[in-house]
Amino acid sequence: MWRAHDARLDRDVAVKLLHRAGDEKSRERFRREALVLSRLSHPGVATIFDFDSIEGCDYLVMEYVPGGTLASRLARGPLPIDDILRYGTAIADGLESAHRCGFLHRDLKPGNVVISEHDHPKILDFGIALLLGGADVQRITQAGMAVGSVPYMSPEQLFGDADDARADIYSFGVMLFEMATGRLPFIKARPEALMFAIINNAAPSVRSIRPDIPPELETVIEDCMRKDPTHRPASAGQVAAGLRHLLDGTRSNEIRQPAQPVIRAIAVLPLRNISGDPAQEYFVAGMTEAIISDLSRIKALRVISRTSAMKYKDTTLSLPEVARELNVDAVLEGSALLVGNRVRVNANLVRARDEETLWSNRYDRNVEDVLLLQSELAETVVKEIEVQLTPQEESKLASVPQAINRKAYDEFLKSRHSVFTGSPQGIELGLRHAKRALAIDPDFALGWSALADCHTIRALRGLAPYAEAGAEATAAAKRALEIDPLLGDARASLGIIQVYTGHLHEGIASLRKAIQSNPGHAMAHNILARALIAFEHHEDALREAQEAAALDPLGVLNLNTVADAYYFAREYEKSVLAYRMAIEVDPRFDGSHSDLARALEALGRFDEARAACDEARGLSGGMFGPSFALAHLEAAAGNEAEARRILDELIEARSTRVVSAWGIAAIHASLGDVDEVFRWLEIAIEEGASGLVMLRVHPRLDPIRQDPRYWPMVERLGLGVSPSRLA
Repeated sequence: MWRAHDARLDRDVAVKLLHRAGDEKSRERFRREALVLSRLSHPGVATIFDFDSIEGCDYLVMEYVPGGTLASRLARGPLPIDDILRYGTAIADGLESAHRCGFLHRDLKPGNVVISEHDHPKILDFGIALLLGGADVQRITQAGMAVGSVPYMSPEQLFGDADDARADIYSFGVMLFEMATGRLPFIKARPEALMFAIINNAAPSVRSIRPDIPPELETVIEDCMRKDPTHRPASAGQVAAGLRHLLDGTRSNEIRQPAQPVIRAIAVLPLRNISGDPAQEYFVAGMTEAIISDLSRIKALRVISRTSAMKYKDTTLSLPEVARELNVDAVLEGSALLVGNRVRVNANLVRARDEETLWSNRYDRNVEDVLLLQSELAETVVKEIEVQLTPQEESKLASVPQAINRKAYDEFLKSRHSVFTGSPQGIELGLRHAKRALAIDPDFALGWSALADCHTIRALRGLAPYAEAGAEATAAAKRALEIDPLLGDARASLGIIQVYTGHLHEGIASLRKAIQSNPGHAMAHNILARALIAFEHHEDALREAQEAAALDPLGVLNLNTVADAYYFAREYEKSVLAYRMAIEVDPRFDGSHSDLARALEALGRFDEARAACDEARGLSGGMFGPSFALAHLEAAAGNEAEARRILDELIEARSTRVVSAWGIAAIHASLGDVDEVFRWLEIAIEEGASGLVMLRVHPRLDPIRQDPRYWPMVERLGLGVSPSRLA
């Protein structure tokens, strides 16, 4: 930005150099939009006077506003409360005026607000981000490039969806937070970590940083910064009216009065093993999982899944810090102890905002009545936080669980504890414990459900053939449901194995029933999303994937499924950001890196794709998986000879190890070998390749979609049904 003098009108102006390269058509559009913006007249918005170009350099001539920026004022620390209200009201008024004229700012931040010599704020650069075509959103997903004003961007703006005024309202909320506290709500060293926090974490309470802030002002700030745009104020004018009434010392209908925070999201932290005996860890972990499972049946309550919750075992973080990372309103923590035939559980429900203990209790029961203990605890928590229950949920909570066989339950808990280690040895040990539980009590529904899970995981991890393990999992899940038709875990296991063995219609039906029984089952939402992707049911798939990620925010597979939902919908830019979020959670998972390479390749960003592919190969120990990605990358980049060399290696390797015929068919598609694609797809069908579920939707197969052989094959595999029939 440069200060200049307009000799014709004898006035000082500001000149902004844009360095925008583009064709004449783009420049003409830019000029027209700049001229429309020049008609925006409001005392709180700096006016655009002209747009022109000289020697290939585009520039805007704008109103010159003497004075320092709001950013320079904030460099000295937080503002007095009266200044927050006064500046905030004026800025919100300026936003409202521009929004009414149809203009969004998209880059609202303290550096774009000048405090004039008359102590009046004026917004600069209104509409510039819009005129530039949302360039900031593109830059943040490209490695090695500037990240723009990410700290002030709303979650939807990071994904390129800032298409209404509520994105500006979020940015304004961040500015109010900074004016009140002297700091940003999210502070991270790396751009990817910052973006992850904006999308997934809750901001700290303003009053926890500055206690003298009026509760009503804190409410305004929190409402502006809601993750969901539909939960933010409807307009900047509404925010301005509320702030104005606070400044005048009067009440307003435009501002939501502070009330006790509503608890609609909860995390159950791993119970502490106070016995001092490591041999009891399986029991304590099992109690934690059981409490999570009972609470997650309540549809109106979001309960963080076991996978994410267990990452806070023995954490040194405070409860508010844990709550912010998981974006929950309350935390349930406590301890469990097993002494002889008696179980003791101490539980405390703590509100995250102020660490106030809302409820505390101790439960003592015989082991045979442990299910009753868990049910009573869940029922008490639900009553304390006043969650609205459906009649079915009320009935389920009020029912009295049957007594269990102590030894069978013990084997069940050991099975779950072993399986959750994730190692091949742990999975096989879990299988043995599940079988022991059923040998003790053949009518133990939880034991059958555990057995189904073990076989399902064996199949998914490649520890047993799908045909064998899938049949065992299906039989075990069906037996569990015969004993207890409402057992959501068994229904989910059945649905998962049905999806992965290609029985998508049955799998979708089973998973929806599982979710109806247990709305908080993250894996059921995840696999349902993947099944819906296969039928090009993209909006529903994304919604299910996002629900899984909300329930299990630290589960990399859920975040990867969100990214996959964008990728298969051909929204490649969004998928790149989503894959980076998955990598942020677990940088060691090679699948996220190889999938990122796939999305970057689709965008033609071959160097970045190659780097991601190399990272995946390194993390997988140089295993063969990423070789498919390399073949596709070389083909897309025009290196046909190298792509064919890799393809020949993969075909030759089929004589010594399992190499997917589906994967080979897809490489042929990238190379344009249409006849070879169909030949290898037939082989994949004979072999029952799991990748075939994506036959209808996979971008890799775009080159063959117009071939008359393609759609009959899709229908042959049961993928040709209209998505509307799956609703």
